[in-house]
Amino acid sequence: MSVIPPIHREVLVDADPATAFEVFTSRIGQWWPLAELSVYGAGATVAFAGGQIVERAADGREAVWGTVTRWEPAAAVAFSWHPGRSPDRASRVEVTFTAAGPQTLVTLSHAGWEAFDDPAAASAEYGSGWPMVLARYRDEAAQPDQALPFR
Repeated sequence: MSVIPPIHREVLVDADPATAFEVFTSRIGQWWPLAELSVYGAGATVAFAGGQIVERAADGREAVWGTVTRWEPAAAVAFSWHPGRSPDRASRVEVTFTAAGPQTLVTLSHAGWEAFDDPAAASAEYGSGWPMVLARYRDEAAQPDQALPFR
């Protein structure tokens, strides 16, 4: 077990839990900052597909970022996390969706730092990266009138 504690980040989104969950999962390709945080960079796509999170490059290459370990629509999603790394070097992410009046409190927990060569550096990097990612998600969730893509 890692001595580095899990990262916990929260964001309030202007949507009910069911919509917040759908935006997080079905619309990840619209809000994830692929140009900055991906295996293949700008021009790639990312989606939850077949129980995994998969990035696809414009030339057809694929990188599995993780495997879904919990799927409870409107409540929680959890997955192993290893973008650009081998699955045996995965950390763990869990995201929960809790009603907070007309909004939803989305809580992200990221643990498993022992999977990295430098656990403290990895925790620090993700600790500063998740707020930007969640801000992009929050902005996308504020636009629930957009059509959700087919799964």
